[in-house]
Parts: sequence; structure tokens; C-alpha cells
Amino acid sequence: MKKFMLVLACAFSVLTVSAQRASSSSSSFFSTEKSDEGVVFGIRGGILGANMSFSEDGSSYSPGSRIGFNAGVNVDIPLMQSLHLQTGLFLQQKGFKMEEDGETWKVNPMYLQIPVLASYRYAFSDACELQINVGPYLAYGISGKSKYEVGGDEAEYDFFGGEDDDDSECAKSFDMGLSFGAGVTVAKHYYLGFSYDLGLTNIGRDDDGSIKNKAWMINLGYNF
Repeated sequence: MKKFMLVLACAFSVLTVSAQRASSSSSSFFSTEKSDEGVVFGIRGGILGANMSFSEDGSSYSPGSRIGFNAGVNVDIPLMQSLHLQTGLFLQQKGFKMEEDGETWKVNPMYLQIPVLASYRYAFSDACELQINVGPYLAYGISGKSKYEVGGDEAEYDFFGGEDDDDSECAKSFDMGLSFGAGVTVAKHYYLGFSYDLGLTNIGRDDDGSIKNKAWMINLGYNF
């Protein structure tokens, strides 16, 4: 009986110490202390896989992805050690590519995009920091073409245009959506990240259907 009580006491002690360690370590996952860092500016660039979703009469489809690029400047504003505000200005090439029955349809709109992201930070060490980002983005289409190829014949139109513009696809220039992503900063300067943009705005002018952007991105960056 004494041996059993001794084992029980030892087990209770181990569990108590483990719980205390877990509690102290969990608190380190989010620090509300003031950050010693100032505003950090950086540059970002990489590739993206763009597509659009079309919906009408209760059904939806995505035609096919195309590879584009994105590049811009990043601004990182610390609110506390574990929470930053991240924004910037980016040039992004979105659109899609569809090939079917000998026909090809390529769309390549170019956007200026401003994200406004809440950015969670966790430092594994002084040399490596994880960030998880989520928040809205605002974008404005500045150029882009819609190109059709059928049996060797080609036709090309502007992607953005007014409702009565016969020489364009009449897409709306303004876009808004949500951005999700994660990344790692190494040695305080070098950044590698992945993100996904989900468009929430109907950029088409047809009230009976909708067209929305979506894209994934892989970025490399440098913080000054």
C-alpha cells in the first residue's frame, strides 16, 4: 500500500509539473507586450496561379488556371509582439485560361492590390519567425486583355470596360476579397510565404450571374 501511495504521489507530481510547463509555454504563443521593432518595409515578388469562378442559375464552374506574377512593397506595423498590421501595394496578374474543343480563351487582367492583414507572429528563435496572415484586400484593375483563338482565327478585347463598351468584356475594375497566408522570416530579412486570395466581389456586369477572382501565390521577399 505504501508503494502504491508513493507511485501515486510521484505520478501526481509529474503531472503537476507537466501541466505547469504546458501552461507557461502556451502563454508564450501570444504575447501582448509592446514590440521593440519599428515599422519594417520590404519587397515581395513571386508567381501565382490565377483562376476565376463563374456562377449562374445556381451552378458554378472554374475554367482553368493560368500562371502569372505578383510583385510589390510590403509594410509591417507592429501592434504588439505577437500581432502586427501588414499592408502594402502589389501588382498582380490574375485571370484564367480555358482550352476546349479546339478553342482557347485567355484572360489576363492586371490589378493594383492593397491588403490589410492581421498578422500573428511566433518566434522560434532570434533567427526564425513564423507569421500567419488573414484579412481583406482591395484591388483595382488597370489593364488586361481577353483573347479568343478558334481554328487559327484570333479576336482580342479589353477586359475592363463600361457596360456599353463593345470593344471590351465590360468587367468592373474594382475587386475586393479575403486573403489568407503564412510565411517564415529568416535572419530578420529573408521571407518565404504562401497565400490565397478569394474574391468576394462580382466583377461581371450581368445581374443574372457572377464572376469572381481567386489566386494562390508563392512569394520571396527581403525586409530592409
